[in-house]
Amino acid sequence: MRTVEHVAGHRPVWLRVVVAPGPGRVRLLPPRRFADGRELVERGQPVARLVQGSSEIDILSPVGGRVSSVLALDGEPLVAGQPVMAIEPEVEPTS
Repeated sequence: MRTVEHVAGHRPVWLRVVVAPGPGRVRLLPPRRFADGRELVERGQPVARLVQGSSEIDILSPVGGRVSSVLALDGEPLVAGQPVMAIEPEVEPTS
């Protein structure tokens, strides 16, 4: 079992994984914003599209934050629940 240890000056990083809602081919959408060389996304922003025959389903980001990694290749066939990307959520400043 792994544990998260607090290191002075560092905070643990929690990632939200965006998954395919069903089977189909994934089409990654172009980034909208960048900061410090990293792609930023907003909650509810379409980050990819799932193509199922003649229909398409937008895959939305569940949180706002920075894209940590893209876990699927553009055009790759996916199954329901397969990871598409990981997002590091924005952290609200504490008072």
